[in-house]
Amino acid sequence: MVGRYRGFISHLKRIIPGLTAIHYVIHRQHLVAKHLSDRLNQSLHFVIKAVNKIRSNALNTRLFAQLCDKNDEDFQRLLLDTEVRWLSKGACLTRFYSVFDSVLEFLESRDPDSKENLIKLKADIAYLTDLFKKYNDINLQLQGDSLNLIKTKGIISAFLGILIFMKQNISRRESSQFPNLSQVECINEDIHTYSQHLSVLHDDFKTRFEDMLTMDIPPWIINPFDETEVANVILQEEMLELSTNEELKVKF
Repeated sequence: MVGRYRGFISHLKRIIPGLTAIHYVIHRQHLVAKHLSDRLNQSLHFVIKAVNKIRSNALNTRLFAQLCDKNDEDFQRLLLDTEVRWLSKGACLTRFYSVFDSVLEFLESRDPDSKENLIKLKADIAYLTDLFKKYNDINLQLQGDSLNLIKTKGIISAFLGILIFMKQNISRRESSQFPNLSQVECINEDIHTYSQHLSVLHDDFKTRFEDMLTMDIPPWIINPFDETEVANVILQEEMLELSTNEELKVKF
């Protein structure tokens, strides 16, 4: 097992003190995404409840598709959310918000209480839709065969900066980074909730990725052909051989 305190990694670190072990980057990002305040979590719950009400019944699914077709919607069905697929919540929210008016119309006679709750929470749903879209974007960046620790650190560092930038902007009611939220009227309490949530997300992100963010990357790793001084004598010799290899320069 690759445990932090017990298992292979902890044993290896005792043998090699300078060893750096990076474990489950995307999983950590997923844990941060699950960090919601009680209010936002409740808003998300109402969305999932509405989706399940429509999707769990074949007749409702068919009637909703007909309604979407009548309203000339781009999509005719909602997407289910599942904890197993990490990108599903963002996709679920994006699809839900794109047919938001049709959902309200569908629930008007079938579940008026849910309709009223969704109307009251429209700003929260818009905020979550925009935020989870950004989560999905960074999640996709953290995948692929060409990914390495240097690129991963850059992606995480950039997203931390984006979170600060979004918090500063939304605090002064500049919501251009939130395209759906920018079209919804927000009261001061809404702005405070979103600003506080972004601040908590930033701190959580920074804590969970502390090992990666503080990781020192020597310049010669990024550009081995640069004349960089290396303390280790053996490495100096290898670097000299590498820096004069014309064939590798072309490939690099």
